[in-house]
Amino acid sequence: VYSAKGGVGCTMLATNLAVGMHTGETPTVLVDTNLQFGDVSVFLNLQVKNSIADLASRAEELDREYSEEVLIAHTTGMRVLAAPPKPEMADEVTAAQVRKVLEYLKTHYAYVVVDTHSTMDDVTLAVLESSDLIILVATPEIPSIKDARFVFDLMGPLEIPKDRVFFVMNKIDRRTAGGITPEAVAENLRHAVDGEIPVDEKATTLS
Repeated sequence: VYSAKGGVGCTMLATNLAVGMHTGETPTVLVDTNLQFGDVSVFLNLQVKNSIADLASRAEELDREYSEEVLIAHTTGMRVLAAPPKPEMADEVTAAQVRKVLEYLKTHYAYVVVDTHSTMDDVTLAVLESSDLIILVATPEIPSIKDARFVFDLMGPLEIPKDRVFFVMNKIDRRTAGGITPEAVAENLRHAVDGEIPVDEKATTLS
């Protein structure tokens, strides 16, 4: 789940997607790759003891027993790989390590949901390139739409097919006359809006 602009709802969407997709038949793990200021653990009311830094340090020799020690169990039963508890620990994690961790988790979980950082750094690029589906999130505001255009423009150089991108518009309010509509955004970006999330501050805050 990615956006080039912060504050558009990526963490909200990633956490709720992971909770909704996890079942006994489809075990799910949620990974926070916002290494400096990740909020997945806060959104899920979890205490961070271990983090992605622990798995990254042993990326070449991961096994089920160690990974289960590091992953945090949520009350729903899904597993969470949290961001490091201190921002300075982000420097201990490399893009190559993140790629290996994701490859490992893919072999043990039906779904691996990744909440990303808005900065297009090496770690974020590793996540996007490893993904089967990229959920790109934007809101009906000019800066967010501008950033979404930049992301779509990057798909070519990154050799990521546009059909691997599921474009979601968050905070849609069709009651407001003169607002930016998903249809106008789709026409402007030449990419369909695949999903719409209506504005509902109460429901979102509770979620």
